[in-house]
Amino acid sequence: MREYTISVSLTDPVSPVFGAVSAATMGALVLVDPAKLTKAQRRTFHAASAVLTGLYTAVTVDRNRTVLVPLNAVAGVAAAAATLRFAEAGDAAESRMVRWLGSAGIQRPRRWLAAGSAALTFVAFLADRAAARKEEYDGVSLDAPEQVRPLTPAVRDLARAILTAAVVPGADALLAQLDQAEEVQWGGDSSSPAIFKVPDDVPRAVPHHQVFPVTARFEAESGLPLQVMLQIRDGKLEHLAIDTFGEPDVPVNEIPDRWPNVSELQFFIDGPDGARLPVQ
Repeated sequence: MREYTISVSLTDPVSPVFGAVSAATMGALVLVDPAKLTKAQRRTFHAASAVLTGLYTAVTVDRNRTVLVPLNAVAGVAAAAATLRFAEAGDAAESRMVRWLGSAGIQRPRRWLAAGSAALTFVAFLADRAAARKEEYDGVSLDAPEQVRPLTPAVRDLARAILTAAVVPGADALLAQLDQAEEVQWGGDSSSPAIFKVPDDVPRAVPHHQVFPVTARFEAESGLPLQVMLQIRDGKLEHLAIDTFGEPDVPVNEIPDRWPNVSELQFFIDGPDGARLPVQ
């Protein structure tokens, strides 16, 4: 069984703590209405927003490094400067969006806008984390010979169950890909993630890059809550992986060495406010 650990560093873009803090911070910034601030308060708010944006950019611009290096610093400073330069224009655009949501009959539109900002930030974190997990797996497996084999029934059944649990744009194209997909394997290791190999001439799904919005939850024998996530890249099936959720601060050193049965799963889909909703 392969061992994984979860980082809790605020300078690690795939740390669950970074994901939660960054999502909460981006949402909190939108909750503030600059029009209700004094001129001095507004300048302070813009400066704080620029600093936070610069720090976020510096951490996320290069996920392969956990210590800030000159490239990250340059990107962070540039992002902070751009945020400060266009702060007034950003306030105006945000104000127009709040008014539009209010005219559409949405109560507390700024709260909904903040929730959307937090959700988008967290989705970006999940995509980065899934990509980092794949890169880590690739790095461990480089010395082993690559083999391609037919999909195992467990992987095929899990992917099909996730793709058919709800009506999602692009799912039909992905299901057609699944019928032609094979699995890339290194050194006889068959645990998560399962890396797909799909022909280049297949119809591709839209959006082209996404963590598929339906996930499948289950519990490990230890009671640890887990989920199966399907990653899409360039409009094609990329990989299927087991990940944790719900308890991000608990170190994980036990990922199951078997895929769960479909009968063990509960399916959830991304809701309009970013929350995961049970699939009915």
